[in-house]
Amino acid sequence: MDFKEEMKDSFTIAGFSAPGTWNGNAVHPIPDLWKKAYEVFENQSPEHITGVCLPPRSNDYFYTCGIELDYVDYKKIGEGMTVHIFPAHKYVVFKHIGSAHNIPETYGEIWRIFDQQGYSITKGMPEIEVVPLQLFGKEYTDEYEMEIWIPVD
Repeated sequence: MDFKEEMKDSFTIAGFSAPGTWNGNAVHPIPDLWKKAYEVFENQSPEHITGVCLPPRSNDYFYTCGIELDYVDYKKIGEGMTVHIFPAHKYVVFKHIGSAHNIPETYGEIWRIFDQQGYSITKGMPEIEVVPLQLFGKEYTDEYEMEIWIPVD
């Protein structure tokens, strides 16, 4: 699996949030948050929908799914949404290709590579998942792609 190190500029995300738990076969409530974000934001034609997970590599987490904003634009923030601002930071970027059913296996490979390379997760920074808007509705096909950004020290 290929990966690269990349600096990400500071960013603001507006979207829908909920606490969640990974129990080995389900990632409640992540799929529902992605669906809701897509339904709400598709008419704004963003390039992609972004999910952020705090803390990374944890079975219990707080997940937000929405759009990245250059600044806090209150016209794009609706009822029930949350807004989070993150500083610029260095990430290791991986790519998942294929059905969303296989995302847990992709993460397993990411963590093996991550540990082999000696990376350390930066506390307080989010894990980021990015899906191009045109891939919505193709989550369970071989065409599906998602970038996974892991914050590193």
